[in-house]
Amino acid sequence: MMLWLSFCGFILLLLGGIHVYWAFGGKWGASAALPTKAGSQQTLFVPGAAGTSIVACLLFCAAMLLLMQGRLLPVFLGAAFIQWCCWACAAAFMLRTIGDFSYVGLFRKVRITRFAKFDLYLFTPLCLLLSAAFFAAATLEP
Repeated sequence: MMLWLSFCGFILLLLGGIHVYWAFGGKWGASAALPTKAGSQQTLFVPGAAGTSIVACLLFCAAMLLLMQGRLLPVFLGAAFIQWCCWACAAAFMLRTIGDFSYVGLFRKVRITRFAKFDLYLFTPLCLLLSAAFFAAATLEP
């Protein structure tokens, strides 16, 4: 269990690092990470540096929560608070897995864009894995 939680924590740290890279203007991988309208290369939204930085911070915090709940890092917050946050992260990643019923997630309608292919084979399964990791962490005894 601890190996799985540490692996998922590492994934979250890696994703946070990629978002920091994007926040500072990096372009690698960004074209596949943003949903586009069907039949065009126009993205649905253009995230700014501040928004991307907030996502990076949330990913880093999620990694810390997972690693603390898995007893891989020292707990410096209340155990009950960490457990509650793990439940919240499990729910958030599950909602991302389900998606918006249009462009992202299991039930997306747009399936022919570059993002949709990445979402099908990488992003949605990864969110399901992370949701399961947080669910498992939340059920651990504090």
